[in-house]
Amino acid sequence: EKDVGGHFSRMSGEALPGLEGRVQKALRRVFGFESFKTSLQESATMTVARGEKDVFVCMPTGAGKSLCYQLPAVLAVGITIVISPLIALIQDQVDHLLALKIKACSLNSKLSAQEKKTILADLTSEKPQVKLLYITPEMAAASSFQATLNSLVSRKLLSYLVIDEAHCVSQWGHNFRPDYLRLGTLRTRIPSTPCVALTATATKQVQEDIVAVLKLKQPLSTFKIPCFRSNLFYDVQFKELLTDPYANLKDFCLKALEVTNTTGVYSGCGIVYCRMRDMCDQLATELSYRGLKAKAYHAGLKAADRTLIQNEWMEEKIPVIVATISFGMGVDKANVRFVAHWNIAKSMAGYYQESGRAGRDGKPSCCRLYYSRHERDQVSFLIKKELSNIQEKKGTLKEPDKAVMTAFDAIVNFCEELGCRHAAIAKYFGDVTPPCNKCCDYCKNPQKEDV
Repeated sequence: EKDVGGHFSRMSGEALPGLEGRVQKALRRVFGFESFKTSLQESATMTVARGEKDVFVCMPTGAGKSLCYQLPAVLAVGITIVISPLIALIQDQVDHLLALKIKACSLNSKLSAQEKKTILADLTSEKPQVKLLYITPEMAAASSFQATLNSLVSRKLLSYLVIDEAHCVSQWGHNFRPDYLRLGTLRTRIPSTPCVALTATATKQVQEDIVAVLKLKQPLSTFKIPCFRSNLFYDVQFKELLTDPYANLKDFCLKALEVTNTTGVYSGCGIVYCRMRDMCDQLATELSYRGLKAKAYHAGLKAADRTLIQNEWMEEKIPVIVATISFGMGVDKANVRFVAHWNIAKSMAGYYQESGRAGRDGKPSCCRLYYSRHERDQVSFLIKKELSNIQEKKGTLKEPDKAVMTAFDAIVNFCEELGCRHAAIAKYFGDVTPPCNKCCDYCKNPQKEDV
């Protein structure tokens, strides 16, 4: 392989001008798209495909982040390793790729000995069939995986190292995972392999953390889409002011789901998020009792029941799923017409990512947060208690420890302060203020008084 100066790419030693043609061909034939969603998605994909630089991609849910590395991985000679935080998230990606007839697999702790043996045999073969190998950060750090990694590197068969949900490396982020910190060490062991880091949410501080922890090489190619999504309508309801919060939620769900002028005919589906498992069960019962079919989804259910409920929701046999926030990561469903948070989210970044699962098809969708000052005080008390425990053990609080409280304060301000909801989100992520056009409850009725 030669670099750009030698007029060859990582693809297979072909002249670079032909690369664009191959990318466009794969986009149509393999992925079934006539064109890229945006010019930024196209630029990111082409930059990854050239394999000359490390790449950072920050795009909102539904903007097509995964394609930025999956398409180049299909064209590459070797194997692309993708590190992702959850086995459920990995399985969704693998299933999607297999449906497109792309050779993808996952090495994880839930595989049988025979399944693991089959995958490893292919990876160590002269010409591996697998194009994308998904692993968790724990597997990436495991000594048992190092021999496989070394084998791929020594035979020049490692095309890309991809870090998905890259915000997990940052202690300032909303979903910090200690195992992600080890990925910087992995990166230093394979400096010549291009690295791609992707996330849906990153403040300036989190982005700087990602670059530093993953040891991304400069000059870094960065692709970031502003967080504003014009098809999402945001509103906040104060629970204490509602006569019947359950009836309010049911009406909200029905309005978002029902086809205009056709009572009882649903369009798409919706998600209601709750903080606790028992609240998921209670809320699903309350909605069903009121005539809107809903089922609970959480870790307290048997795996088989969870799979059945998720499939029923995906197939729209159940219009509403009431779940804890772990549900939805990687679920590729475009026609989610609403996302409601029955409880306050823990952070702005978490809320943005969870609410952003609505309207991936670009059609109007609603995001509602039910806010309670009583609940705010409960959560605040629990966070402060946890910080007090940390201080007792360590003797001092580090800035990242305090970040949990800062993140919670930001979502409280989002709920309580007057002003455009979209503008508040954009400000939090350091984006320019988006155009305001009845895009939230405040913009629709700016005269309303504070409560």
